[in-house]
Amino acid sequence: MEILLELPISLGIIITVLFTCTASIVVVLLTKKLIGNKITKQHEKVGRLLFRVTAGLIALLISLSYANERVRQSKIINSMEEESSAIINVGMRLSHFKSIEAKSAYKKIYDYVNLTINNDWENISSDPYFSRITQSLIEANNLVLKIPTTNENEAFEKKIILNDLNEILKLTQIRIYSHTALTPYLIYILFCGLVFMWIFFTVYKLDFVSLLFLTLYNILIAILIYFVFSLSNPLIGPLKVEPHSLKIVKTMGFDKLQK
Repeated sequence: MEILLELPISLGIIITVLFTCTASIVVVLLTKKLIGNKITKQHEKVGRLLFRVTAGLIALLISLSYANERVRQSKIINSMEEESSAIINVGMRLSHFKSIEAKSAYKKIYDYVNLTINNDWENISSDPYFSRITQSLIEANNLVLKIPTTNENEAFEKKIILNDLNEILKLTQIRIYSHTALTPYLIYILFCGLVFMWIFFTVYKLDFVSLLFLTLYNILIAILIYFVFSLSNPLIGPLKVEPHSLKIVKTMGFDKLQK
């Protein structure tokens, strides 16, 4: 399913819907052909009950999954906002120092912002701690340690900068592993549940209207599954979280401080 993350959202939804609906028709018709003549009134009663229970359970699982993934996405958005606040604070405090180390550290922070905005995470999955993004922060921290201080106020400013850089490094870890495409196990469970639901549906009389209703339900479930899958990869794909707060830091903060 990771291929869907490389496609536009409309095309991804269409593919998911077509796959789900086609699989539904195939399973229903095949099951009806295999066991249709063996279904009794008792089987119909049990099958209808199981169909309703399975359909309700699938809807409940998708609702819980969607809510859970939204919380995860909000966590990343909040971490970016906190990170942006810390970055602009570091930039303002570094501008108070006139040393070469301070200017170099400022440039490293600026590079970090640009790299994050440009989504330069190519080596993040194989070697996350030695990517250009992470190294920019580490080098900035090392440069700040070398900034000379002449009085207590400067020493206090330097301490605050180091604390903020440490906080930025922590916040970066929240996103660092979210750049690897993952298919949640729940997606497989949902598709398995759909197969059982389609099998139970065969106890009903198969006509155009009943298959249409089943198809409409499948379309809804397929769209929800696509959104759950996309939200479970918050930094990849068409629904990825954009670094809007960092863009504001760059255009309204760093760019103005450099003028």
